[in-house]
Amino acid sequence: MNRQALLEAAEGGAMSSSSVSNHNTRTLVETTINDLKAYFSSVRHEPSPDMWYAISDQVKAMEDMANGAEKNRLYLSALDPGVGKTQTLYSFVRNLTRSAAHTDVGVLICLGRLEEVRNFVEGIKAGWEMPSTALAVLTSDKELNALGHPIPQQAQVLVTTQQRIERRQKGGLISGSDEWSYRGNPRAVRVWDETFLPGHAITLDTDAIAGLLGVLSGINPNLRERVRGVFNEAEEAKDGTTITVPDFAEEHGVGLPQVIRAIGDRGPMWQREAAADLWHLSGRTVSVRRCSRSKSTLVDYRETLPPDLAPMLILDASGRVRITYKDLEARGLLVRLREAVKRYDDLNITVWNQGGGKSAFAKHGDELYREVARMVLTKPDEKWLVITHKPDATADHERCVRQRFQGVQVDVAFTTWGNHMATNAFVDRPNVILAGTLFYSLPQYEGLKRTAAARRAPDGPVTAEEIDEVKLGEFKHHLLQALCRSAVRRCVGASCAPGSAFIIADSRHGFMGALTEVFPGATVRHWRPEGWALTGFVGKAVDFLRAWAETASADAKIKFTEVAKAVGMSPENFKGDVRPHRDFQEAMAELGLVQVGGAQRKNAFALAALT
Repeated sequence: MNRQALLEAAEGGAMSSSSVSNHNTRTLVETTINDLKAYFSSVRHEPSPDMWYAISDQVKAMEDMANGAEKNRLYLSALDPGVGKTQTLYSFVRNLTRSAAHTDVGVLICLGRLEEVRNFVEGIKAGWEMPSTALAVLTSDKELNALGHPIPQQAQVLVTTQQRIERRQKGGLISGSDEWSYRGNPRAVRVWDETFLPGHAITLDTDAIAGLLGVLSGINPNLRERVRGVFNEAEEAKDGTTITVPDFAEEHGVGLPQVIRAIGDRGPMWQREAAADLWHLSGRTVSVRRCSRSKSTLVDYRETLPPDLAPMLILDASGRVRITYKDLEARGLLVRLREAVKRYDDLNITVWNQGGGKSAFAKHGDELYREVARMVLTKPDEKWLVITHKPDATADHERCVRQRFQGVQVDVAFTTWGNHMATNAFVDRPNVILAGTLFYSLPQYEGLKRTAAARRAPDGPVTAEEIDEVKLGEFKHHLLQALCRSAVRRCVGASCAPGSAFIIADSRHGFMGALTEVFPGATVRHWRPEGWALTGFVGKAVDFLRAWAETASADAKIKFTEVAKAVGMSPENFKGDVRPHRDFQEAMAELGLVQVGGAQRKNAFALAALT
């Protein structure tokens, strides 16, 4: 694609038709795209034409913000990992700081974690003679802040954390805060990296409420009894009903700061968080969910972001699979930029239909650790990445896996769920194992839905179908992010680099269907643990066909009716119970057998070479 075509793609993006691009806009878009072309060529990255269109939309969105063409929208760029969202941001920011027409335009970059801030600053500085006033860092970490200009308001680009925006603004206007300004004005270009929600879900269970009673006794016995009443009402409430939490500050004159002081600096963090949640729920009608017989959970959400945060560009590869963004779209808050879904034809996924939660590892840890190690040892000369649950009082999962390598020296890196996003440290590893999967509780899924849809409990219930949609969307999100820590993150044209993934997950969660949607073109197979064997008529049919295939000539065929008779089945039962069985189909593929016959009706097996 030539430069003019790229420019036309950028000008024809998904932004508002009312946006008028002047000469400076065109020049900045063009220079950014040209820089990207040169960089991508140097690293042998060749985005497809559709990917270039999507990248151009990202640049155009930032240009429109720089020129004041967009005022109140969130824009979502959902390009897959490895396509070039971050490099596009680097290139745009560098060109903006060089543009004489944009010297008064400030940029605000909001990242998820401190480590991401460090990586971003190091990445954008690479190959750039950055002016001293170009960039500042504003976090709770003085060492990180020292990487940029000491006075943030004087730096054209400000890098901070999303949590700092939430804590400092507490829902207040960003335009009214000098902290985020540049030359006395709000920063016009705003970028939010990865997960975006306008608030945080609140899920407060009755165990946590009960844990506050002792603290409240020392403040006000009547307040303690009022909170205990909330505990009792929630415990007795039916799943999916609502209760109204009293306004503790109004009734008893006790605010959250007094409760926090009573807990003290040495008090447990969970207690301070529970108090903050309970006081936020004060005076609200909230949903009650019962996940077990022993406790109930109060569900609501807290709005945490400035109402004037838009316009903002959100860079989240999971945007194409998460239902929360659809809710933001439905509210008219978000516009999707053009997407270009990466192909995963060179990704082989092997799935073990086995529970992979923390409870599964507590019950069947020895078998699970042994299988993970065995899979690594099938390719001991290759690099591996294993993603596990975080260690707890019962198990250090990394140590348990390493103990089962039987003294064999293997190159295996480990990371945990929660640290499986926004890092390129493992991109050289072609093999990845998800040793378990990450799921939330039902109240947490409801909280996500209510937060994204702005649906308070009085506005109506969250249905079981909606819970399932959110759950599946978050599941897909974690799959995409986790697998794309490995080599498949890299692009080869419109597809991924070759790689293998091995996943432990229970098929009841809709797992198999999710895989083909998240990773179009990938090959999905079943993981057969050591000692596993086919049984019943499926096993008999596979054994018979294996023996037949070993002696069959290249052009031999064997009819379905002959196989059915050999294993003692009727042709009808063989057709309905054996042939469509997933285990049977996978075994046929492993044996190199295919079904042949007429165009409409197959009637025999043959060696694949015959076809």
